[in-house]
Amino acid sequence: MANGNITVGTMAIAKVGRKVEVIAIADGGAFLVRNKAGKKFKARRLEPMPVPVETSPVKRLSLMEAAIRVLQGQPEGAALNARELVTMATEQSLWTPTNAKTPEQTLYGTIFREIATKKHPRIVKSVMRGKFERNREA
Repeated sequence: MANGNITVGTMAIAKVGRKVEVIAIADGGAFLVRNKAGKKFKARRLEPMPVPVETSPVKRLSLMEAAIRVLQGQPEGAALNARELVTMATEQSLWTPTNAKTPEQTLYGTIFREIATKKHPRIVKSVMRGKFERNREA
């Protein structure tokens, strides 16, 4: 490959496929390099190290977080049951379905666990049976 981009102090890949650090540029276009073990040697051909592309992992919402966002998008006082929350979260691409057989029951249990354990839960039971609404106090 082209040795033009390689300077002293850069990391490169030697012909044998090992990562090396360039220490100096010797006469005749050869490079004085050091491998990971600290051994110094000359290399005629080096390839620049590929620059890793930094990608931030996409944070997926949990089903509970997606349900809260669905309720935030609803008019004040709107109440939905667990099945409607799961359906709307999927339709709005807030949550991607997994291989779970009963996501509605999982969400239902998660909502009740939050109601039981938190002082100010984000979702509360509605006056309509089996439905939930956003907590106005939280």
